[in-house]
Amino acid sequence: MTIPEAKCGVYTPVQLGIRITNNTQSFFYFSSYVYSMFPEMIPPDSQVMVTGLHSERLNKPLESDYVLVVPGETVTFSRDAFLFWIQNWKKKRDRQLTLNIPFPSEDIYAFRPLYPGTYQFRFKYCEYREGMEEYYHWIEPTILQTILQNLWTGEVLTPFVEIRLVES
Repeated sequence: MTIPEAKCGVYTPVQLGIRITNNTQSFFYFSSYVYSMFPEMIPPDSQVMVTGLHSERLNKPLESDYVLVVPGETVTFSRDAFLFWIQNWKKKRDRQLTLNIPFPSEDIYAFRPLYPGTYQFRFKYCEYREGMEEYYHWIEPTILQTILQNLWTGEVLTPFVEIRLVES
C-alpha cells in the first residue's frame, strides 16, 4: 500500500476481514461484534503492536451482530479500514501514520505510529458464552436463547497476511 500524502483528508482505503466456513453438519451463529474480532499487527521489528480501542460509548450487542451460518456455507465479515496521518494538536508538525479499523458499532481499533516496511496482520476471533446471559437487556430473550444454544465458541487465529507500506 502506498502511504498517503501527509495532508488533512487524504487517506488510503484498506479492505480487511475474516472469512468463516462452517465445516460441520450443524447450524452455528458467528459474531461480528467488535469484541469478537481482535486485530493483531506485527511491524518489521517483530514486536506485536498494542492497539487502542476507541469508543464513544458502551456499545451493546445487537441481534444483527450474530450471523447464522448453515453447514458448508461461508460468511465474510469485512472491515473498511483506512490509512491516514493523524496530527498532534499541540505540535502541528508532529504527525503519525495510523491504520484505523472501524466497526459498525462506532468502535475503532487503531494502530500507530506506522512507518514504511512490511507488517504482518491477522484477526483473533474469540467467542464464549460466559456473560452473554446478560444480553437479554438488548436482545429479545427467546432469540438470545436460540443464539446461545447454537453459538460457535472458541478462539481462532487467522493466518498472517503481509501489508507492505511504501512511500509514493
